Amino acid sequence: MSGQDELERYEQAEARDLVRLLEMSRPQGELRAPPDFRLKVLRKIEKNSSRRGIFSWLHVALVPTWVPALTAALLLLSLGVNVWLGSRVGTPSGMRTARVPVQAHIFQKEIRGDVDLGALVTAQETQSEPQAYGFAAKSPHQQNFLLGTLYAEALACARSGDIEAAAKRWQTIDQALAQTAEPLLSYQRKMQEWLQQKPPALEHFQASLPLFESSFEIYAARKHDQMLPLFQAGAWMTNIRLAAAAGDTSRLRQGDAAAYFLERLDAPKGVEDRLERLGDLMAKDTLDQREIRTVLKLVEKMQQLLD
Repeated sequence: MSGQDELERYEQAEARDLVRLLEMSRPQGELRAPPDFRLKVLRKIEKNSSRRGIFSWLHVALVPTWVPALTAALLLLSLGVNVWLGSRVGTPSGMRTARVPVQAHIFQKEIRGDVDLGALVTAQETQSEPQAYGFAAKSPHQQNFLLGTLYAEALACARSGDIEAAAKRWQTIDQALAQTAEPLLSYQRKMQEWLQQKPPALEHFQASLPLFESSFEIYAARKHDQMLPLFQAGAWMTNIRLAAAAGDTSRLRQGDAAAYFLERLDAPKGVEDRLERLGDLMAKDTLDQREIRTVLKLVEKMQQLLD
């Protein structure tokens, strides 16, 4: 077994232990974090990181064996915030709990290992190449949703070893984020340097792409309150479609994430009722083939409405 496999198993055990510890330490009864809790935490992270430069380490050669450890550190920090952000949807005690969805790269790692996610992304393309999305003609809400969609697709293609398809999607994201600030600015520059190599280093791209989500969270904390949930919704719905297409029903048990988006999204007409139906399906212990097809149809329709 490789050292990286052992590290991933250790990271997952650490995360589970942290969740259990935080849950045990929470007071009994309903707990709702202040509305600006996440923003305060992310701003504090950014303030502390900027003193040293959160991406100052990027000027040295990337060593793929320790990048997963850095990713794990960012994940555990985000995990601690997300657990404490748990709250109830509505007042009745029987309602589902709303929790922030796991980061997109973690979700994809847990989809059945024999599935070629990149091939599923290609199969789901029905209209145009990713560069033809036309960001300039989109509203800010649509742009943020599309950023999440493209990011999840890029992750899937990179995991399958299709660096060309992954790089196309990343370049579209990079162009859409032309006017950014730290920490995204340094991250974008380093990604551009790697992709200019001939040929691009796949292992570097695979190791560094998951860091984008944590960087985007810090950046989005200073913007309007819909930027982050829209980005998360784009990535989450893409991953739900991939899991459904793969027939991985265990990854479709996401009722708490559906409740999170019901709370956080300022969604257009038609999205809210579909999220409620999706949450009801995802709360079930098992899904048959007809229900899986229903999940796909619901998500596809919401993607159309949101982008």
